[in-house]
Amino acid sequence: MRPKKFSTVEMTILGMTWLRGPCTTYSVMKELSSSESTYHRSRAGTAYSVMNRLISLGLIERVDGDLVKVTSEGEAVLRAWTGPKVPMMDVAHSADLLRLRCFFLEVLTPSDRVKFIDDSLISLREFEVRCTNLIPQNEAIGDYFGALATMCSVLETRARIQWLEQIRDLVVNPLPKESGWTETILSRLEQA
Repeated sequence: MRPKKFSTVEMTILGMTWLRGPCTTYSVMKELSSSESTYHRSRAGTAYSVMNRLISLGLIERVDGDLVKVTSEGEAVLRAWTGPKVPMMDVAHSADLLRLRCFFLEVLTPSDRVKFIDDSLISLREFEVRCTNLIPQNEAIGDYFGALATMCSVLETRARIQWLEQIRDLVVNPLPKESGWTETILSRLEQA
């Protein structure tokens, strides 16, 4: 029985197989494990079991020894998942663990709050460089749309840097708890 909805990791492996195929499951696993995305890296170990499931569902087939490729049915599933209509749940999904920690900054001492921001800014700037360097690597393998997707990583990282730079001042010089913060915060957003 075919599932109504596939997981993100299933669709990622289906898409990578379509993009790189015919290819080996090992090559898909290696690409996941070397990704700058911690989401993809953390799922590399599931590549073999997911690939076997997609094969059993007829979305991927073995073609020559260890090589696999996406079937026409698998391509149709990938096309339907890719778009053009994307569910709001996918549009609104964001797993920013720095932002999540920000909700709880009050648990830290004032100096540790600033250290959290400063250390995060250093890491984000390093990550921005690594992501930017992926664009010529995408060109070297002829992955035009991979380069376009990587632009998102660069721009998202720049936005996170800008956000932390904005809130750093508000952490160092907090607004009075009794006053309305909305006007100040919205004003800063408009200036950004």
